[in-house]
Amino acid sequence: MKLDIKALEKWTNGFGPSGFEQEIAKMVKEYMTPFADEITQDRTGSLIFKKGNKGPKIMIAGHIDEIGFIVAGISKDGFIAFNQLGGWWDQVLLGQRVIIKVRDGTKIRGIICSKPPHILKPEERTKVVVKDDMFIDVGCKNQKEVEALGIKIGDPMIPDSKFEVVERVQISKNEETGKTEKKKVKLAIGKAFDDRIGMLIIAEIFKRLSEEKIEIPNQLYGVATTQEEVGLRGARTSAQMIQPDVGFALDVDISGDVPGVNKLRTPAEMSKGPSILTADGSMLPNPQLKHFVVDTAKDNKIDIQLSILARGGTDAGVIHQVGAGAPSLAICIATRHIHSHNGILDIADVEKCVDLLVEVVKKLDQKTVDSFTKV
Repeated sequence: MKLDIKALEKWTNGFGPSGFEQEIAKMVKEYMTPFADEITQDRTGSLIFKKGNKGPKIMIAGHIDEIGFIVAGISKDGFIAFNQLGGWWDQVLLGQRVIIKVRDGTKIRGIICSKPPHILKPEERTKVVVKDDMFIDVGCKNQKEVEALGIKIGDPMIPDSKFEVVERVQISKNEETGKTEKKKVKLAIGKAFDDRIGMLIIAEIFKRLSEEKIEIPNQLYGVATTQEEVGLRGARTSAQMIQPDVGFALDVDISGDVPGVNKLRTPAEMSKGPSILTADGSMLPNPQLKHFVVDTAKDNKIDIQLSILARGGTDAGVIHQVGAGAPSLAICIATRHIHSHNGILDIADVEKCVDLLVEVVKKLDQKTVDSFTKV
């Protein structure tokens, strides 16, 4: 089964920074309705899709919020100060376009700017411009003009970036044979792969289980979580509702195959299959669950890679602490340039992740789940 690229395009192009996920939630709910036995939600806006009615509770989370910004103030001369929603690195912001959404739903474009480099003093040119010294220009001359557009303090905004698919030929050397090999790949370019790609994987799992009429020995909960980028908030409230026996977070991983990255510290690469996070800043995964997933990939000849993060975390960071605890694991897609206006990922990695999770879910009966914590 091939990935639904149209759904990925629609969801990643959509508007949904942390705390303002409603537009994406509606898209996801409409898509998932034919494949879920039951749909509920928590009060943070996280959507919970259930399949199966007996056996252990398996929670698979993919957050639907994206990093963005919020209007912090409007100057007398018509420029907008902003705060970040989620983590942004100052150097990726200048000159980029954003979309501001006002109360009536109107979307207004602006540009992140600062003092022009042509008039900087020599000592200023060597310094990084920080977010507090940046502003957003929507083409107005004064505060009244900005307010006439409907823009107010607290209005959300997102990167202005459009999804596209490009084809490339990857050339590599086979370490066993020494021969040069060529492989055609399809790469997705756009914003919000963190983490609409995780939600798409969940949707594809539910879709396959439904269309192929696959029986599962568990109760599967696919969750479109909210506000992950500002503190894993929707995952906590939805997990409290579900009380899962096992938890998975589907997210992006840092792709270490870019200049200047220490591969000893950042081992995951684009185009080498989904990555299994062996540790991150929010969680140490259950070892037996990790081994189970790795063995399942090997048995089904699905490419995977082991990864680790010194900082950062995923929804699994709170899922594993709910109730009496739930063995949890993060399975990720190595993505270049995360937390910026444009990322790049390999669609084949996503398809392999769907294949892996379908096989995992098919095997998670009560005996297997109990084995993860047996002493």
